[in-house]
Amino acid sequence: MKAAELRKSILQAAVEGKLVPQDPNDEPASELLKRIKQEKERLIRDGKIKKKKSISSIDKDIISFDLPEGWALSCLSEITTFIATGPFGSLLHKSDYIIDGIPLVNPANMKGGKIVPSDKMMISETTRTRMEKYILRTGYIVVARRGDLGRCAVVTENESGWICGTGSFFLQLVSQIYAPYFLLFFQSSVCRTQLNAESVGATMNNLNHAILNKVFVTIPPYDEQQRIVNKVDELMILCDELETAEKELDTLENQFAEYLPKSNLQAAVQGKLVAQDPYDEPATELLKRIKQEKDELIRDGKIKKEKPLPPINEDEIPYDLPNGWQWCRLGDVVIQNIGGGTPSKHNAKYWGGDIPWASVKDLNCDVLQETQDKITKLGLENSSSNLIPAGNIIICTRMGLGKIVTTAIDVAINQDLRALYLAEAHVNKQFFIYSYKAQEVTGSGMTVKGIKVEELHAILFALPPLAEQHRIVAKIDELMNLCDELKTAHNLPLAQKTQSIIPFPQKTVASVATDKDIRMAARGDAKGGLVGQAALDADELLGEE
Repeated sequence: MKAAELRKSILQAAVEGKLVPQDPNDEPASELLKRIKQEKERLIRDGKIKKKKSISSIDKDIISFDLPEGWALSCLSEITTFIATGPFGSLLHKSDYIIDGIPLVNPANMKGGKIVPSDKMMISETTRTRMEKYILRTGYIVVARRGDLGRCAVVTENESGWICGTGSFFLQLVSQIYAPYFLLFFQSSVCRTQLNAESVGATMNNLNHAILNKVFVTIPPYDEQQRIVNKVDELMILCDELETAEKELDTLENQFAEYLPKSNLQAAVQGKLVAQDPYDEPATELLKRIKQEKDELIRDGKIKKEKPLPPINEDEIPYDLPNGWQWCRLGDVVIQNIGGGTPSKHNAKYWGGDIPWASVKDLNCDVLQETQDKITKLGLENSSSNLIPAGNIIICTRMGLGKIVTTAIDVAINQDLRALYLAEAHVNKQFFIYSYKAQEVTGSGMTVKGIKVEELHAILFALPPLAEQHRIVAKIDELMNLCDELKTAHNLPLAQKTQSIIPFPQKTVASVATDKDIRMAARGDAKGGLVGQAALDADELLGEE
């Protein structure tokens, strides 16, 4: 149960007499009500309060639960000496509000049974004198008159002298009702259900005196009222702790859903995602054939000869690769790197044609199928832009470093993009994309970061055997689908989550080594807190060897 739901359940149990045991030695609430009646009659005789219109007797069948021994039902008009409405809006104007004045108390200022002032709703001493009949005193209770019904707060010495706002009631309880208990009741679902059912208003729930006066209240013996409040305070502290833990767990879950795909990619480019096969042709042979292919294209005049790539120093290598893999540079596996350009923005003849023209804003996807702008054939001919055939890779080299897509259409590109033609017979295109996404592509520039062609070609690239590239792509696709399911399950309403949980694989003898790895991953570097508890739970689930 979530902390918010638990709070509601605690309040519900409190006002139904199910939270603390009853004491047969307590004076029953019926005696309290007798003394309340006598006290109010005396106050009426002394002219201190006005006589209220009597409320018809309460039918006990109005509640859906049985009251404990010693409890009684009463209505709000019987346990208050007065109920008053805050000033109407016409009594206050924008010109009355000042900075650093006397606060008004509106529903938004009632938080957790306390009053929190707003520096935007304050008045002067002169205005308070004019509104003397709405001044709040210590012990009064303010109640929301509209909106989120059930909001209430007790006026302490700190708020004494403040003014009831236009959206509030204020009232005074008789001395036999413990004010903190009344606050609990008023915020409980038992009371809120009444208020919402009786409220009026087409656009916003509103209360009036007639509705408020007849609200029924469950009354325990006075001593039990105090015991209930003490127990609720104790349990609410635990709810606060639970809520903090929930927020921490939500943060971890969000981070898990966000970083799991990145972790998959990182494991893939380090050769840790699938097993190596010693019979796979090593990547060194792939690099030889890619070089041969590029040399032939240069001889045939189909591509230009590029500057030699710098050798790879040991200091550059971030981690060791498995057998069969080979460190190289991105330029070693790219056959051709083509830039783009932008037709003149001032020539209308260049724009609005039928040729898709891509810029950085179009690369917020995995597969480019449409562009926001289009150019004409004349625009393409009069610019440095190139038409990139469908099936090739496009990356950002400025303002969107790290973005990479496959184009499903023939598309012209602007100067912030480059098209990469791979040696596709030797490099799996999707593996290249996954590897590029795992990179932290950085650039240079004072205002807008960009990466030069030489810098791009010099990026380190871990190349596996071709067969392993295919296996890695298949495994990543599988894991990414599971990540999507995990995100979907996390965002589903609680009632639907049980049908969407990804089943945990059954433990077999062959999976023991994998289970140990799972426990190590669950532990991470944390020694305690929620992550530490997760490690203990994983050990309990999987069993220690």
